[in-house]
Formats: sequence, C-alpha cells, structure tokens
Amino acid sequence: TIPVSFTVTAAPVPPAIGATPTSLAFTAIQGGSNPAAQTLSVRNTGGGTLTWSASETTGWLALSAGSGTGNGTVTLQATTGALATGTHTGSVILTGGTGVTPITIPVSFTVTAAPVPPAIGATPTSLAFTAIQGGSNPAAQTLSILNTGGGTLNWSASENAGWLALSAGTGTGNGTVTLQATTGALATGSHTGTLTLSGGTGVTPVTIPVSFTVTAAPVPPAISMSPTSLSFTAQQGSGNPAAQPLSITNRGGGTLTWSVTDNSSWISPSPTSGTGNGGTTISVTTSFLAAGTYNGIVTISAAGAPSVTVPVTFTVTPGATLQTTTMNLNPSNLNYAATQGAANPASQAISVTNTGGVSNWTVSDNASWLAVNPASGSGSSTLTASVNTAGLTVGTHTGTLTVSSAGSSSKTVAVTLTVNAPATSSITLTWNANQESDLAGYKLYRATTSGGYGAPIATLPGNVTTFIASGLQLGTTYFFIITAYDLSGNESPRSNEVNRSIY
Repeated sequence: TIPVSFTVTAAPVPPAIGATPTSLAFTAIQGGSNPAAQTLSVRNTGGGTLTWSASETTGWLALSAGSGTGNGTVTLQATTGALATGTHTGSVILTGGTGVTPITIPVSFTVTAAPVPPAIGATPTSLAFTAIQGGSNPAAQTLSILNTGGGTLNWSASENAGWLALSAGTGTGNGTVTLQATTGALATGSHTGTLTLSGGTGVTPVTIPVSFTVTAAPVPPAISMSPTSLSFTAQQGSGNPAAQPLSITNRGGGTLTWSVTDNSSWISPSPTSGTGNGGTTISVTTSFLAAGTYNGIVTISAAGAPSVTVPVTFTVTPGATLQTTTMNLNPSNLNYAATQGAANPASQAISVTNTGGVSNWTVSDNASWLAVNPASGSGSSTLTASVNTAGLTVGTHTGTLTVSSAGSSSKTVAVTLTVNAPATSSITLTWNANQESDLAGYKLYRATTSGGYGAPIATLPGNVTTFIASGLQLGTTYFFIITAYDLSGNESPRSNEVNRSIY
C-alpha cells in the first residue's frame, strides 16, 4: 500500500490598489497665488507586493512622485497660471501592473474671479470759492465720497492750504466732507490748494483741486460838495435873494444816490434827490424873517456814504427908511507891483465913509487873486485889500472891488496888479558820461556868442553828468560846450555846442 496525500491550498490573493481620499478639489483666485498642495495616500488592499505608478490627465496638475512600492503618498499641486475662471476637471490614475485593476481619482480645480478692490469716487471733481477781501467768509461746500469699486472703502481726507478747513477727516463707505474757506488776511488774487482722498493699500488716491478767488473790496461812494458853505443877504421886506447852486459829485466808487434835507423853514432845496454827479439849487425866503443873521444846515445823504453838511448863513438887513445915506471909498483905485515867484506885495487900505446916516454894506471882488477883509460891516470902516501872485503869469492883471449898501448906491475900486519877470534865471545842463578809465572830470564853458569861449566857468571833478547854470540874465542867449580831462590834465576836444535864450 502506497499512501498518497494531496494538499490543496487557497489561491494567493493578488495585490490591489487603494487610495485616500477618493477625490480631490482645489480652489484659487484668478491671477492670485496657487492653492496649497494636497496629498494622496496609496496602499495595497490585496496580497502580495504592490508596485504602483501615478499619472495625471491635465496640464494644470503636477505630481511629486510618479511611482512606488507598497504603501506610499503622492503630492498634487494645482497651478493657476492663465486658467480662466470656472471649474476645471482632471484625474490622477494609479496603475499596478498585470492583474492589478487601475483606479482613477477625480480632481477638480475651481478658479474664481479676483475680488474687485474698493475705489474712491468724488463729486464734484473740483471746488471754487469766491469772497471779498476783508468781508465775510464764503458759504461752505460739500464733497460727496462714494465707493466705485468692491469691498469696503475706508477713506481719509486731508488738505494742503491753511485757508481751507475740513469738517470730517475719515469715514467708511459713502460719506461727505464739508469744506470751509476762510478769507482771513489773504491778499487779493487767486489762491489754489488741493483736497486729497486716500483709501489705504491698493486704493488709488484722488486729488480734488480747490481754488479761492479773493477780490478787492468795492470802493464805496463818497459825497463831494462845492461850495462848502453858502451865504445870502437880503433886506427885510424886499424880494428874496437869488438862489445859489450846490454841486454834488461822487469822489468814490459805485453809484451815488443822494438826497437833500435842511433844518430851517426859510431854506428850500430843489431838487431834493438825484443819482450820480449833479446838484441842487438852494433858495431862501425873507418874508417872515426879522432883521438879523440866521444860520441853517443843508445835509446831503447817500446810502453807503458819510453824510455831508453845508452851513447856510442868511443875513437880513433892516428895511429901508426915509433916511438917505451916502457912501464914499478912498482911494478909488489900487496899484500893486510884484515879481514872479517872489513875495506878495504889501496889503493896502481903503476907507469906507458913510454920511447922512449909518448903512450896512458888503464887499465882493471879481478876481481869484484878490481878497478883502472884512467882507461886510456897518457905517464907516477901513478895508484891507491884499493880492496873491502865486500861479500868475508875467503881465498886468485887473480886478474890481465892489462895496454894496442897501442905503446908497454901490461903489467900486479898480485894482491893477503888475507881475514882473524875475531879474535872473537858471538852466540845468546834462551830458552823457565819459567812459575812459582815467577820467578826472569835466570843464564847462559859457559864452554869449557862438564860439566865443574863454576860460571854463566851472571845473567839475569826478564823473558828474549835470550842472545848474544860475544868474542868467533875462533877454540873453547863452552858448555852452563841455570837455573832459584825464588824470594827467589832458583835455578832450570840445563837445557839440548848445544854446538857450532866457526870457
């Protein structure tokens, strides 16, 4: 008997691939950083020895290890690159050789659009203030701030001009900033500054130009009157004296709108209002006034201008009586002589004599260079007449003094003023400077005939270029030349000749 045994063993278990996780997902922002790498664990879920390899099916996925034996890991890196936004899919395939079933690990990569950063918008895009120098500050203005981008806008505002103040310096999201320009001591003209809005990292600042125009204060109107006082004379019970004009002019700026008032019932202005340059006529009424002197005031007023007052004097003399007076003046003519530019001649006296009673009289003249004192009186008196030669031309000037009285006929005194030319005169000579380095000075020659020069009348050291020739006789023609001399005493040729006649 031959024993025979047969051992039947179980078939060997082949290797099998297992992977964890069974799928992978990446996310990233377009144009941003790549997402973090992820790890895939590979293991043998069967028997024997597993020899495996890994591959991917998409270009945006990279593997750190392509093969291994037994359990292991594969690191996967997704690369954003130029991928468009959206979800991209791919796979990692694990293979294990003959008899080993490959497995596929799905991989997704979601690329999202980059978030929109905040951005600063402002309305209006520029601001302009105007004010009058020394006047009130202009009204405040408001700047609206808004986020024209995404996310949250945290903003701050600043200015670079001392005349500009802000109501708020910071804010979040949409908001407003109030700007106030301050005139202060700013000069007239256009002043510029900027308001800067900042929003932090990644936000482009916005600059708002701000202008401030300061204009000169307007010149107010101002009243000018001519004459500055008025005087009337009339006899009690007789007719009213002639009206007198009062000229009104604007010596300031703007428009002068004026009105005229008075403080006395015997004064009547006409017209009582007007605009711009013009005038009014002042009349006085004697009907109810007793003999005597009355004083009143005419006031000219205008909006924006100081008022001006004009004193008005009204002398009412006693009414006529049966008594007859005779007035005489002595002398009946006056003669004055003066030299142009010299002192005024001495005053002269005129005697006023009343006979047959006492009368009131007034004195007037018809020449601006003639004056008399006193201008009025009663009975016999002495008048002092004086003349002023300032501004008068050489020659004979005539005028008349008139003494008027209610009780007698007027008397006149003829006045003659002879203004003589001064005995001598002077002229100023000038010349161009000599440019030679050894110049010592100049010599000036004078003659009363052309070419008839003798010794110099003046030797002028240094580089002077002017000389006053004085003591020149009227009615004479003078000739002049000049030479230059150097440090060695050498004298240059004569200059051109000039002449001047003295009148």
